[in-house]
Parts: sequence; C-alpha cells; structure tokens
Amino acid sequence: MQTKRDRSWGIAIFGLIFFSVGMGFLFAFVLPALYDGYRMQSWPGTQGYLISTSLDSHYSDNSTTYTAKARYQYRVAGRSYENDRVAIHTSGDNIGDFQETTGHMLESHFSNKQPVMVYYNPADPADSVLIREQRWEMIGFELIFFAAFGGFGATALYLGLRGKKINTGPKIQGKLWLEKTEWADNIIRSNAKSSTYAMWGFTFFWNLVSMPLAFNIDTIYQKEGILAAIALVFPLIGLVLLAFAIKSTLAWWRFGITPLSMDPFPGIIGGDVGGEILVNLAYDPAMRCEVTLSCIHSYISGSGKNRSRHESVKWQDSGYAKIIRCRSNRNRLQFKFTVPEDLPQSENHSDSYYLWRLNIKSELPGSDLSRSFEIPVFKVPERKSTITVDSPSFRPTGTAQISATSLLPIVKSSGSTLELYYPMLRQPLTHLMGLVFGGFFAGIGMFLWAEAAREGTMLYFMSSIFSLIGGGIMLAMVYALFNTLRVRFDGRNIHTIRRFLGLSVKQTTLAYNTITDIIEHKSSTSTRNGSTHQIQYDVIAQTEQGKTVLAEHLDSHSKAKLVAEHFQQLIGKTKVTNQSHRV
Repeated sequence: MQTKRDRSWGIAIFGLIFFSVGMGFLFAFVLPALYDGYRMQSWPGTQGYLISTSLDSHYSDNSTTYTAKARYQYRVAGRSYENDRVAIHTSGDNIGDFQETTGHMLESHFSNKQPVMVYYNPADPADSVLIREQRWEMIGFELIFFAAFGGFGATALYLGLRGKKINTGPKIQGKLWLEKTEWADNIIRSNAKSSTYAMWGFTFFWNLVSMPLAFNIDTIYQKEGILAAIALVFPLIGLVLLAFAIKSTLAWWRFGITPLSMDPFPGIIGGDVGGEILVNLAYDPAMRCEVTLSCIHSYISGSGKNRSRHESVKWQDSGYAKIIRCRSNRNRLQFKFTVPEDLPQSENHSDSYYLWRLNIKSELPGSDLSRSFEIPVFKVPERKSTITVDSPSFRPTGTAQISATSLLPIVKSSGSTLELYYPMLRQPLTHLMGLVFGGFFAGIGMFLWAEAAREGTMLYFMSSIFSLIGGGIMLAMVYALFNTLRVRFDGRNIHTIRRFLGLSVKQTTLAYNTITDIIEHKSSTSTRNGSTHQIQYDVIAQTEQGKTVLAEHLDSHSKAKLVAEHFQQLIGKTKVTNQSHRV
C-alpha cells in the first residue's frame, strides 16, 4: 500500500501562534521571577525607612485586584538611595492574600515610623527589594498559562506537521477496508493512545481553570465563608482526573500497542467476525478477558452551537477471548462471533454512519487491560475463520458454563412446567442513579418556579419543562425499582403477571398455539464510558394481539438467544427468528 503524509499547514501555523504566546509567558514572567528570586537570596540587607505606602485596588468583572505600593529610602556605604520595588513580582494580583497582607504591614510600619529591612544588589545598590521570598503560588499560576498556551500550541503544531497518513495507491472500488489506511494492512490499532492523550488534555484544561481557585481559597473563604468548600470541589475533581490520566498512562506502558489482526479480513455480515490481539501480558490460562462486539450508529443531532455526536447500539454480543501462548510476556487473545445477516456494514465517517466496535477488558493486579477497536465488517462472500474459539460460549478455567436455566430466576421447574419470578429492586444501583438524576431535574424545576414570581413568566415555562422531565424520570425509576414479574409455563399456556408494590398492573395468558414467534429484543442501553456500551435484552413472545415479555435483563445477544431457544423448546417450536437488532 502506497501512503503519504497530508500535512495541515493551517493547523501548524495556528499552533505556532499559541506556542509563541506560551513561550512569551515563560520568558516574560516565569523565568525572570525565578531568576530574581534566586539572585536576591544572596543580597545583603540594610535598614530603611518608608516615605509613602498605599494599597491600591482595581475592580473589574466581579473581581478585585490589589497592589501593595511603597517608596522607601536607605543608605549603602554612606550614600542615600530611593526605590519603590516591594516584591519579586511588581504587578498587582488577587492570587492569595499576599498583596493585602503586605500592604497592611507596610502601612502599619509607615504610620508607626518603624524601619524596614531593604535587600540590595551589592553590584548595583540602587537595585533593591523589600520582600525577597518567592511566591510559589504566583509562579504556579503563571506556569498554568504557559502550559495552557504552550501545550495546546505544541500539540497543534505537532499534529499539523505530522499530518494524516493517506492512501496514494489505486482506489479499490467497493472495498473500503482496503482504502482506509487504518485497516488496509490488517493491523488495526486501538484507541488507547489517543484516549490517553485526550484524557491528559481534558485533565490539563480542567486543572487550568480550577487550580486558581485553590491558590485563591483563603481570599474566597474570607469573602464567602463556608461556600469556599464548593470552590474546592473543582480542584478536587481535577486531582481525580489526574489520577485517571496517570492510570491510563500506566496501562498504556504496561500492555503496549496491542495490534489486532482480523480473521477473516474483513469481518463478514451474516458470517464470522474474528481475529486475535497481540498483547504484552504474561501467560495465564486462567485469566478472564471479556470481549464485546457492537454494531453502532454514530450520528450528529441538533443544530448550530447545540450540535453534538451521539451513539446508538443496534446489536451487541459478548463473551470471552481465548489466550494463546506466544512467547515470554507476549500472548495472543483470540475471539470470534457469528453475526446476523441483516445488520449494516461499516461506513465512512460522516454526520451519520455505522461502525463496528470491539472492546476487550480484563481485571488484573495493577493496571487493568481495556482496549477499544473500530474494525471493518462488510457484506462480502462468506469465508470461514481459521479461529476455532466461539467467544459467546467459550469459558476460561474456573468460569461456569452458561445454560438457559442459569440465566433465569427459576422458582419452580418440573417437566413441562416452568415458573420464573423477577423480584423488586432489580438492578437497584442503575435505577437509584436514575432517580437521583430525575430528582435533580425536578429540583431545578421547583427552584425556577419559586424564582418565576420575581423574574417573569418565561421561568414558569422553563420550570414546567424541567419538572415534567424530572418527574417523568423519577416515576419511571420508581416503577422500575418496585415492580415484579412472574412468568409460568404450564404445558399449554404461558401466564404472566406484572405487579407494582404488590398491586396487579397487567395479566396475560397466551396459548402455546397462538404464539407466532419468540424473539430477542433490545430493551435498554447504558454507557460506561465514551466507547463502551452495554445492551440489555428482553425475550418476548409475539402473537397477533401484541408482544409479551417473558425474560428480562439479559446482557448479551447470545444469552438472550439461548433463553429464546429454551422457551421455543418448552412450547414445542424450534425456529427462532433473530430480531435482536430491532429497536
């Protein structure tokens, strides 16, 4: 494959401007202050007297900047000198309480006619200062601006000059997997490196904004009292983000690039999607490495400044990868799935496109293994994979085999009779979090309603929107927490009863011969992070009158399919129509 770098000179120039501003901060403020602080430590001192003092203040944008000023006189070797430099930093600021404390101290000395200590440059006695201690909080504040502008500029400059690798070889019509440089050589890299960079970038800019609050916490406490604790939350979040960024970096160093090779290449709609991942990991046959394959619709919604990208999972399956010993501290993780034939194939990135994502995860001592790959899956003539493992059914050493009955909350099973019971408080953490989220929205609505009497009718409208959304979410979460479901197969009929707090909500009786199909149906999707989603499947019975839920909260397509097939056998049917991708 012939490739070249397509450099972006516009981004490079843009980055150079920001980088220059950052370097300006470094050479104009940080380095001179550090140099002055260093050389002043060796200056001798002499007694001086204040001629005038003042504490000037400047108000702007809801903040106050202070400047401690003084003019003083001193003698060196019988000669009199005057100067007005108070500290290493000569400009006003509101970082901490240094300026106010210094100003009050100088005013006290002046009013009481007390002498002050003056430190002077022995090579040039006219060069002097009253306070030669370094203000490290000020240095840190200035370094934030240097790092922000310089770091952003250096990153943009690097990305612009590095450019993007593009395929300059002949185009192969209809074979996107050979046109995209990320796929063409069948060595697919994860997003771990870019995610780590993004994590550091977000952490950096969050701390850029929040750390000045930490430097200024004394001033905030004096003005706002206990509310200063709220201001501290943001720097604390910054420290948490820093911990995650360090954790991500350690994981990257531990496991390396982890290249993925597909077999077959590309993955096949209606056939096998398999491959192996090379990872820096000591061989352990008992290690459990979860692998999840997802078909995802990525799209942009909204308009103008409100445009944002979202992801919707159309189909998902999960299981385990098999560990194959390769060589010392270098092993292969093999996986394979069989996917339905009527799912969308991989597409070029656009405002709305489909992609296939593979996630692997393993909890290990120290850094956990977690990688995400965008892989090519297309509708091409079927070719069988040489990989023998079937990830949905494969179980590592020490992991129990999955059967339909192990996935169901069975309370009674005898012959053709089967009874299931889903109690209250299923998945309590998820629903409690939803309840808190809804309560937050409803609380905003109540607050806006109280403010509307003063601010006008528009707030009544906004209050109604927030209250309806928040109240609706809360009602849904309460129902999810406190409903139960009982399902009973008696050999001829299926009986279901849904209750809420013990009160019957819905009862259904389905004769076996009226059931046209039993299918897997996506019921909900949750997002663990930006690139990992978790689908919950229900198994439902279809009749001409509608659909009835028979099983809930199955966390993979294969598990839902296994349960559906089990129900088919119970009612004397063998054909299962796979409709798990329908939403």
